[in-house]
Amino acid sequence: MNSIAKISLCSIFFFHFIFPPNARKTEINSISIPAREILASENRRDLVENTDTTEVEIITEGIELSYSVTELQAKSGDILRIRYINNSDMNHNMVFVREEADIRPVGVAALQAIANDWIPEKEMDRIFAYSKLAHSGDTVEFSFKVPPPGTYPYICTYSAHWTQMQGRLISTE
Repeated sequence: MNSIAKISLCSIFFFHFIFPPNARKTEINSISIPAREILASENRRDLVENTDTTEVEIITEGIELSYSVTELQAKSGDILRIRYINNSDMNHNMVFVREEADIRPVGVAALQAIANDWIPEKEMDRIFAYSKLAHSGDTVEFSFKVPPPGTYPYICTYSAHWTQMQGRLISTE
């Protein structure tokens, strides 16, 4: 085997084992907790008996900077379970903020949060739920308790997508 082939094989070996294929998909500590963990942590029988789960599937496709569902409705206090399918050519996420005024500060701060998968830790008081970063072809599932009645924006904080990629969660009584 010639020296160029040896170097190429060594490079492939080194890269594959030092940076395995799934290494780029790092998980962050999410405030989006599976419904069963929320219910277990609150440890209240009445909550378990009176809580419903709303399940929604949201998809992104191609190069469009949009979610397939831009308006969600769920009852306050219930569990919202989202199955987010990223069939897009780009990475995306879903970040739920407390009010319209939080969209810009969270979106701008996310530009400096690359190491945290585009979730700005310094703006966590404005965020109440988020998904992990979904790479092209990924499916991400996450759940959270629906906040009090009101309208709550959700955005993609990846690479300034927040300016176009938005939706609203309407929490009802």
